[in-house]
Amino acid sequence: MPRVALVQTNQRKQLAQLSPVDAQQRLVEMWLHGKSLNTVSAYRSYITRFFGFLGQPLQSVTVEDLYAFSESLTELAPNTQTVYLACIKSLLSFAQKVGYMQFNVGAALKLTKSADRLSERLLIQRDIQKMVWATEQAQYRYSSEKQRDLLIIKLLYTSGLRVSELTGLQWCNLVARGNQGQLTVIGKGDKSRSVILPKELWAELMEFRGNAADDAPVFKSRKGGGHLDRSQINRIVEAAASRAGINKKVSPHWLRHAHATHALEAGADIGLVQQTLGHANVATTSRYLHHRPDNSSSLYIPTL
Repeated sequence: MPRVALVQTNQRKQLAQLSPVDAQQRLVEMWLHGKSLNTVSAYRSYITRFFGFLGQPLQSVTVEDLYAFSESLTELAPNTQTVYLACIKSLLSFAQKVGYMQFNVGAALKLTKSADRLSERLLIQRDIQKMVWATEQAQYRYSSEKQRDLLIIKLLYTSGLRVSELTGLQWCNLVARGNQGQLTVIGKGDKSRSVILPKELWAELMEFRGNAADDAPVFKSRKGGGHLDRSQINRIVEAAASRAGINKKVSPHWLRHAHATHALEAGADIGLVQQTLGHANVATTSRYLHHRPDNSSSLYIPTL
């Protein structure tokens, strides 16, 4: 028997020996196995909402239930709705593969491809400068928090890190490279990559570190001393954008978008930008080439 078929047979036997409630919980654990911590956290929240909406065992789900759940997500952004539904489809596909369900009803649910709204989330370099300047001028109760917030903004933009990568940083992830620095992160798919930091930012980080231990968080919460979580990072970036007069709900990911766009505009090789951002495919990076074009055929049309 092929190895995949043998594994699925063993999984089917495990589920058959459990009560319906335990079997469903076990199914979810099997499906999440091997995924990154961030993916597991997100998928659990999606599935919890789906199960709460469903109010019945997963084995009883119908196509009508899936479309009803889809319609219940209207308060979310279109891309977020698609992520939720893709997650549900993945679970249902897995449930059918291991024999928990006879049919994959999720196959009938078609995902709508959302329009690419990247161009609406691009900041110009002046916007980033204003965010930094406005934070420098802001009144803080603790000077260390101002220093922390400034470094968060600068590091997100300069390195192009994902917010989940930033929140997990420890000082042992940063090493000197001459008068510059290097940080190493584990990104999507548990892939490791390294990013060079310019000497000015490196010097600021080392001043901020003080005598912190290697295993200490780079950005820690004042309450409890653990890592800042992504919601706190979101608030820091939103506050900086608001102070700068940017009338949009700017998230940390906007700074990653800005890094890619500005690096390519400055002549950076697309392969280098792909490597720095940790994109699995250069096609993902190439999106940033198309949203701020220098030329267009529209400029060749006679003026009306």
